[in-house]
Amino acid sequence: MFWTVSLTVLLCFLDMVSTQSEITLYKKVGDDVILTPPSVTAPITSITWKVGLNMAVQWDDSESEVSYYRHFKERGRLNISSGGLTIAGVTRGDSEVYTPEINGAAATPIRLIVISPVPVPTVTVSCDDAEGSCVLTCSANTTGAEPHSLKWKSDDSELTTTSNVHHIEKEKSLSITQFSCELDNPVSRQSSGPIFNPFNPKATRAQGNLNISAGLVVFISLLSAVLLLVFVHRCKTGDWFFQKEYMPWTADFWRKKESTPAEASATNGTTARQENRQEETARNQDAGDDLRVY
Repeated sequence: MFWTVSLTVLLCFLDMVSTQSEITLYKKVGDDVILTPPSVTAPITSITWKVGLNMAVQWDDSESEVSYYRHFKERGRLNISSGGLTIAGVTRGDSEVYTPEINGAAATPIRLIVISPVPVPTVTVSCDDAEGSCVLTCSANTTGAEPHSLKWKSDDSELTTTSNVHHIEKEKSLSITQFSCELDNPVSRQSSGPIFNPFNPKATRAQGNLNISAGLVVFISLLSAVLLLVFVHRCKTGDWFFQKEYMPWTADFWRKKESTPAEASATNGTTARQENRQEETARNQDAGDDLRVY
C-alpha cells in the first residue's frame, strides 16, 4: 500500500514538473513560426528536433547539409548557428510538442498550438418595452479559434459580463451612449461595431444622423460616378448618351459616330454657300467704296 501511494505521488510530481517545464506557443494559421531552443555557451556541434517521437530535423558538424524529414523538407528551415527551427505557413496539423536536442542534450519542449483568428462579432438587440429592458447578444463563429474570451464595453468602460448575452435596464443605463462586444484569443482581437443604447435619446438621434450621413455619402458617390461617366462618354464620342442608338454595354456605344457621305456632302454644300455669301458681301463693300470715291 505504501509503495503504491508513493509511486502515485511520484508520477503526479513528475507530470507536474513536465507540464511546468513545457513552453506553450500559440500561432495563427498561415503564419511562419520560429521555434527557438535555449542558448548554449559551448559551440553547437549537433542539432536534432523531434515532433513527438518522430524525427523532424537533424544536423551535426560532420555533415555539410541538414537532414529534413516528411513535410519539413518543404516547410522547415534550420538555423545551425542558433538551433532555431522555422516552420513556414503553419496549419492546425502542426500543433504538436517539439523537442530540441543541442549537442546531444534534450532542451525544454515547446508545445505549438495553431489556431484561427477570431472573427468580427455581431451584436443583435431585442427589447421588451413593457419591462423597460433589452437583451444584447454577441454572436460569432469561433470554430478553430479556441481558446477565446469575450467581454462587453459600455462607452469606454469594460463590463464584468463575460457571457455572450448582456442585459440592460432602462433606469440603469440612461447615461450610456453605446455598447460593444469584443472577442480575443492568443493570436487576434476583434470588436463589433458600436450598438447605440435604445434607452438613451441622444444615442438614438446620433444613430439616426449616422444612418442619414451614410446614405447621403453613398448617394453623392453614386451620383458623381454617373456624372463622370456621362461626361467621359460625351468627350470620347462627341454625343450625349441619350443620342446613341446602342446600349452602354456594347462597343458601338463608346465609338465616335462617323459622318455619312450624305452628311458630309450637305456639310460641304453649306460651307460653300457660306463662302459665296462672304465673297459677295466683300464685292458689294468694294463697289460701295468705289462709288464714294467718284
